[in-house]
Amino acid sequence: MVTQTPLDQITDATELFDAVEPKRAMVIMAHPDDCEFMCGGTVAVLTGRGWEVDIVVVTSGNKGTKDPAMTAQRLAGTREEEQRAAARILGAREPVFLGYHDGSVLDNDELRETVVYQLRRRRPELVITWDGFRPGFNHRDHRNVGRATYDAIYPAADDHLYHPEHKLEGLEPHRPRVLLLGGTNEADLHVDIERVLRRKARAVLAHTSQMRGRTEDEMLRFLRERARAVAPADAISPTVREAFRKVVFPR
Repeated sequence: MVTQTPLDQITDATELFDAVEPKRAMVIMAHPDDCEFMCGGTVAVLTGRGWEVDIVVVTSGNKGTKDPAMTAQRLAGTREEEQRAAARILGAREPVFLGYHDGSVLDNDELRETVVYQLRRRRPELVITWDGFRPGFNHRDHRNVGRATYDAIYPAADDHLYHPEHKLEGLEPHRPRVLLLGGTNEADLHVDIERVLRRKARAVLAHTSQMRGRTEDEMLRFLRERARAVAPADAISPTVREAFRKVVFPR
């Protein structure tokens, strides 16, 4: 009889991805390009291993410009199209945009309910979001999306008395098994993205309005330099990795 290692004891990303079933993941981010910068390599690794990956974007990034002639409405449309292009490069499904205003995301019951709805709709077993609990995290939208997502997973999405109106659409309670928190100071899971680094770079560059004309080679250098800058002092791996804090939810 084969005894499977409990998920909370797994420290190797490949072993974790093999152990989780069914292979459905959801990335929940604040803005277009958050996914690609923070975990685009991991998404590429997952889709390459046969996972279905949904990208949920809370805002359409309608304030992310220095162009004085740009309007918020036009920018939102541009950034949504860029996110769709990036998702195709990574092999993810069509992104979902929740339509909140850039810079005004609140960690409240409304956002939590919206995330619960998406979790019950697609039923992922693995969720990736920002570590909204990191001390000194410098973007309110990121903090609030991370915290609301955590609270949506536990306990709300799996308790039938939270948002029972979802049942009218045939949506049943659901609790993902694993949450990966990115942008963390307490990483305990590292995903080797060396083989998919060029895909990550291309996905980032799909966000043309934000990239200021960077080339693919320039982006590759930037990603490698950033990986070295945030690597632990005792890190010995020569490969580029994405780092997460892993949370396993009981069932």
